Amino acid sequence: MKRFMKVSMLIILLAVISTPAFAGSENLQMDQDEKISLSTKVPISLYGFVSAEGMFGDSQLSSFGALNNTPASYNRIMSGFNRVVDESVDGNNDAFISGTVQNTRFGFNLAPYDFGGKNFTVDARLEMDFFSTNNLSIHSVLPRIRRAYAGIGQERWHILFGQEWDLFSPLNTATLNIGGNLWQQGNLGFRRPQIRFSYNHPVWEDSKVEADASINLPGNSMAFNDNGNTTGIPMFQGRVGFIHPIWAGPFKVYLSALYARHKNAVAGQATVNNWGLALSVDAPIHKYFKPSLELHYGYSLGSTLSLASDTNRQRTISGWGQIKSLWLGWLESNIGYGLDTLKGSQVAAGWVKRNQMGFANIRFKPISSFTIGLEYNFLRTNYQGSGSSNANTGLLNVIYFF
Repeated sequence: MKRFMKVSMLIILLAVISTPAFAGSENLQMDQDEKISLSTKVPISLYGFVSAEGMFGDSQLSSFGALNNTPASYNRIMSGFNRVVDESVDGNNDAFISGTVQNTRFGFNLAPYDFGGKNFTVDARLEMDFFSTNNLSIHSVLPRIRRAYAGIGQERWHILFGQEWDLFSPLNTATLNIGGNLWQQGNLGFRRPQIRFSYNHPVWEDSKVEADASINLPGNSMAFNDNGNTTGIPMFQGRVGFIHPIWAGPFKVYLSALYARHKNAVAGQATVNNWGLALSVDAPIHKYFKPSLELHYGYSLGSTLSLASDTNRQRTISGWGQIKSLWLGWLESNIGYGLDTLKGSQVAAGWVKRNQMGFANIRFKPISSFTIGLEYNFLRTNYQGSGSSNANTGLLNVIYFF
């Protein structure tokens, strides 16, 4: 521990004595601002980052695996953790140290381009990373498609075809745990194949109103017999938003909703309705005080990375909030908390009924394209019939943007 503290202090000292401006991405999930132009004729750019993460924890964690408390079912990987294993069941719940580069990312982006004076523009994106929830060798992880779409539009409207972020619950958190992102800990919404129509309309003082609707793949698989795909209807999502410039950036408020259906986990029973409502607010009041939050309510929202199942009727109440502070050109801090909770009477014995995480981090930028981040996490997972299991973790994330 003493050695860890010495290394941490050295990193902080190196960041403090450097003086360049803070630039690049503020949202590690959705925006990467550092870009390399690949063409002078067509605006295609290469972008992404190399992420090297190291972690220490005092209790074993699991990620996106089975939710029951059988030790053999835990998916214990570094790339994205979101639960504490059940300490009342797992007799080998040791501390750990680990590291990964799986959240490294790259992409190609075609900015809206008119291809010779047409009355519309075309845009496209292909974005990939190396995230995997399989217990593969750290040396042989395969690339994964994050975003892949093409679009056509004009100034006021846009139609997108391909895989992109959900309209439902559109904001993302500022945790340095890129693979976890408070999913199953209060943050909902993910990426999926879809057809989307978007429209924006300007109103007073540089403000605008947005309206979006999409038809989406309902399940989590391309298999024809997936419990979502076999209902024969897609997932429908919609969102309305208001954006207005205020003191430290654009104020954003969104109301979003989704509806889908899955076959019931019990053969012969009625299909399960998957539906949800979300309120999302991003309010950059001051560079020292930029709060944001999301609140969700719905049923059977597993495909949006809630604790709830898609194929059993389970109520979800979840949400998260955070405060971002830009103290200096090269120094940023974030503090936040998220909670996902299910109705206790709808959760089987041994399964997760409540999951939460609090985080606090500091990000330094010695140069505009290089970030050093330190984060503390407190995690608490409640299993039906077993009480709560807690974990404390420290995360070091070094990122180079390109």
